Amino acid sequence: MPSNIKYVPLAVPDSPEDLSSYLQRELGRVSEVIDNISSGHLDKVYVEPPRPREGDIRYADGSDWDAGQGENLYYYDGTNWIAFAGGSGAGDFAQLADTTNQTAGAINVEQGITWNTTAYSQGISVDGTDASKIYFTHSGKYYINFSCLLHSESANNKDIWIYPAINGTAITGSGIHHTLASNDHKRTLAKAGIFEITAGDYLQAMWAVNDLDLDLHPEAATAFAPATPSATLSIIQVSQ
Repeated sequence: MPSNIKYVPLAVPDSPEDLSSYLQRELGRVSEVIDNISSGHLDKVYVEPPRPREGDIRYADGSDWDAGQGENLYYYDGTNWIAFAGGSGAGDFAQLADTTNQTAGAINVEQGITWNTTAYSQGISVDGTDASKIYFTHSGKYYINFSCLLHSESANNKDIWIYPAINGTAITGSGIHHTLASNDHKRTLAKAGIFEITAGDYLQAMWAVNDLDLDLHPEAATAFAPATPSATLSIIQVSQ
């Protein structure tokens, strides 16, 4: 597509009689480019620039060239194209859930909650081999909201611990601890927070119990209510 912000002169005519009209046309083209630049216009780009420089700004079409967050304005930080907020590239996101009954393999041993359902996602994905690992394409701060449905299968007091970990390391001060007692007692736990995540990191929701009679339990739909997953996770990028 012809550019509206880059001037490339046309060939100079051979005949001296055509020079006057040629100059008039070229000055008009130069004026149009200057006017577009002064107005802040950017051409939509369909191919990633081959040699970007730090500080470059491009308007990616989001289809032929998707720099990570769809059709959006991006700036080059010397390593990656970073999306400006707004438009269709407001930030990465994911809505995850698990619909299976999750049980602990042993008491007092942490393991990752797994995810088998992705309702929506952009820039965030569940690992194809280890479904407890959630990978992030872009660095930034992310708002993360977690919930799960606990189920007691005996009348004993039983405890559960849940906490987020990034690259296998627990996040300080982020844990949940709860006790269930009654047989067939169910309880929903939820917690939210904002976390700093680097591109390529993976997140896990870890859990452990001191009694194997406590599990993460889905509920089937009824005539008056939809099904309840055993765990859900909502992730929204709030800054880069």
